[in-house]
Amino acid sequence: MGSDEEILQVIDDAGTYVPTDPAWFPSHAELGPEALSVVAVLGAQGSGKSSLLNNLFGTSFPVASRSPVTNATTKGIHASTADHSPLTVALDVEGSDSRDRGRDGRAFQTRCAGFVAAIADVILLNMWYHDVGRFDASGYALLDAVFAEAIKNGDQDPDSFKTALVFVVRDTDDDIDLSVLESSLLDDAKEIFQSSQSLSSSSISLDALFEIHVVALPHMRHCQEKFQEGCGLLAKRLTDSTDPDFLVKTAFSKTIPADGCGTFTKSLWESLYSTPRDTPRGAASMENADSSMVAAYKCNDAFSDALVGASERMSALTQGTLDDGEKIEGFGAKAAEVMNDALADYDAATEEWTSEPIQSRKRRELESIIDTSQHAIFMKQIQLLRENALAHFKSVTASDDMPSDFAFFTADSLFQREAEESKRPGSGWTTTQERTDLQNMMQEISTQRKRLMTVQVSAAQQQAHAMQYLQMQQSQMSAIQAQAYGGSAGQWNVGAAYRPPDTNINASLSYQQGRTNIQISMVPDESASLLGPNGFTAGVGPGNLGLSFNIGL
Repeated sequence: MGSDEEILQVIDDAGTYVPTDPAWFPSHAELGPEALSVVAVLGAQGSGKSSLLNNLFGTSFPVASRSPVTNATTKGIHASTADHSPLTVALDVEGSDSRDRGRDGRAFQTRCAGFVAAIADVILLNMWYHDVGRFDASGYALLDAVFAEAIKNGDQDPDSFKTALVFVVRDTDDDIDLSVLESSLLDDAKEIFQSSQSLSSSSISLDALFEIHVVALPHMRHCQEKFQEGCGLLAKRLTDSTDPDFLVKTAFSKTIPADGCGTFTKSLWESLYSTPRDTPRGAASMENADSSMVAAYKCNDAFSDALVGASERMSALTQGTLDDGEKIEGFGAKAAEVMNDALADYDAATEEWTSEPIQSRKRRELESIIDTSQHAIFMKQIQLLRENALAHFKSVTASDDMPSDFAFFTADSLFQREAEESKRPGSGWTTTQERTDLQNMMQEISTQRKRLMTVQVSAAQQQAHAMQYLQMQQSQMSAIQAQAYGGSAGQWNVGAAYRPPDTNINASLSYQQGRTNIQISMVPDESASLLGPNGFTAGVGPGNLGLSFNIGL
């Protein structure tokens, strides 16, 4: 599968709706209220439905083995995003004649077909060539269920329920006449539609609800090259909006929001599962038909009024709060109040029409739209709470006396407490990703702060060592200077010089800083006249004796 998202089981084999989030896939939560394009495949077990979707959309639905006797590979309904666009969802539906369910599986298969008919823009009816014209074949039974659901919904709101129905005929011969095949299938479809229409007393036409196409595919293994070529052409019609035969048209969209798909489809499935689907549909009178038209008008009107009221109240909540960077106090409780009041107003206005299918369908649609709107506001609130918690963390860690672990705990607890208060009870909204992002940011800030403190401590230690070295150098220089200028404080020095008479010898004696020095030097003859032949003793008086005495203080 081209997408990183896994295959999602929507309905399990027990008939339970599985997803719990408002959106089916994480990417859908980011896409907001953009409408999904849903392409579903129906058909018999082992007819190659899963492999067909894999070839068309690059999905990776599990496929059956080639064993002649196999159990159902697809159980329930599975979904996957298409390779070319996350807004396109492919639905793989359990085979209609599964041997695992036996004869009791008809009701479940009919519900699945009804579910698909209510949400799919394009329905691929996968059937074998040898089943064409056999009204007891499983593909025709599915077609009857699809038509019944479409008539029920389309008769009340025809503009919103047109669908592209593509007969994908498998294992065709090379010399098949496609025009003959198309004519035969169209005649069969009209006959089945008229039968369903007569049971509901509806006057809507097949063309108003369905745009029918026929695609013939040769055998997947015996004519592999031609099969791949046929799949490529069909894939282009399903994925390339520039193709002249593009099938996924805006006119076929059921306008299911990407971030609210889970909410809408859950209510739809629960409604289908709680309604008997395998009982004969009795003929309705013209009075009942008129009643349905009135119900459609009343329910649509009540829907619009309730939605407008809820939108105004939600808009008032954001003014002066989120719009100005302030959180909405008690948002969860306030959102629940808006939702409950809107549904209560709708229920009160449509109380007379609770037996009509459109009443429950429009109620689900109302709940889904309000939920989507509130969830968008909720996410803005969560982002603001995350920013506030991060600011709190930074403020606390700015103090050197506060441990970063304590700041982390208080900020995380603050976010978690306020996030829980912002959740609408029963909504299924989650803040796991936002909390993880907050924790990662705080952890990164703590790591950077510890790294900075380590650098600062190291720099301070280096500075202290440098100061000690400078002080030591200064002390040594002072000692040298003291020696050079008379010794250290408290030391005394004395010196004396003497020349014996009638000699050239000059002797000097000195005592300095505890050391005694004696120096003997020879005086040249030409210098003897300076002191006389007798030296100090005859030529120099006692007052001029060469003595020195120095005490350093």
